[in-house]
Amino acid sequence: MRNQPYRYIPVNEFAEAFNSYQVGRKLASELSIPYDKAQSHPAALATQKYGLTKKELLKACFSREMLLLKRSAFVHVFATVQVISRLH
Repeated sequence: MRNQPYRYIPVNEFAEAFNSYQVGRKLASELSIPYDKAQSHPAALATQKYGLTKKELLKACFSREMLLLKRSAFVHVFATVQVISRLH
């Protein structure tokens, strides 16, 4: 098998091979059954697009970015010093 050259397999051929395999058939049969939302807990499903307001999302993203900047502050300072020293 190692001596065989690689060959391109088109997506359609790959999909057909997967669907003919037992895992593909099992997956297709499981996905063909529609999901019954009535059997799940109401709190388990999102009823809105996001659980937070846009302002809260912005605050969360900003605080995450600030945390990442603080973690890598040394790298940023070091790179800035290198750039400045090359300019002189």
